Amino acid sequence: MDHIFVSDAEYEPMVARLEEMMGDLERLPYPKVKDDMHELLQHFDLLHREALTRLFKEIIINYPGLRLTMAGDKAVSLLFSLYDLFQTDIQNGVAVQSEIGGGSRSSQYPRWIPVGNAHTLKDDTTYKYAEDDENILICKTDGQVYAVKNCCGHTALPLDGAVLKHGVLICPWHGCPYRLADGVMETNALQRLKTYPVTIGDEGQIRIGLHM
Repeated sequence: MDHIFVSDAEYEPMVARLEEMMGDLERLPYPKVKDDMHELLQHFDLLHREALTRLFKEIIINYPGLRLTMAGDKAVSLLFSLYDLFQTDIQNGVAVQSEIGGGSRSSQYPRWIPVGNAHTLKDDTTYKYAEDDENILICKTDGQVYAVKNCCGHTALPLDGAVLKHGVLICPWHGCPYRLADGVMETNALQRLKTYPVTIGDEGQIRIGLHM
């Protein structure tokens, strides 16, 4: 039997190829084929999500130390992050959500959520946050704080680890440059990230508007 493991350098092109194929699917001129493929992928997603969530829960309960090992493995970390199973990582006093299921499940009514303090966040750095099934990337660049959906375009690929430069977020997978102020992709104005309203209090308290 062939060796099943590949290096991180070999793994990245596999993920990129998958993303390329998903893009090809989105561009198909046959609506029925696209709808059927999306339904098929959704069923695969549900099967994987249920199994991985159960597995992750068992690991957290019975082998808590193993979580750190998994977080350090690029392939494993990506897989669990895709299904929102690693806890949010905003640091230095910012609220931490549930590790299982990607955050709280409260009623989805419009409200402002406190998520941390702007003074403690590092510049040109991204932080993951999860609330009400919303996977959010909080970004600080040039002293400004922004919040966008933590996935590139219509894919499930997370944007944490993206490069921030002068108000622009550069996708770590495709190099897509998104303006953080409005989420628009600079190279394709038809593509944009979902953005969330952000307020900063007098003492630096960050609040994100959900379901506005």
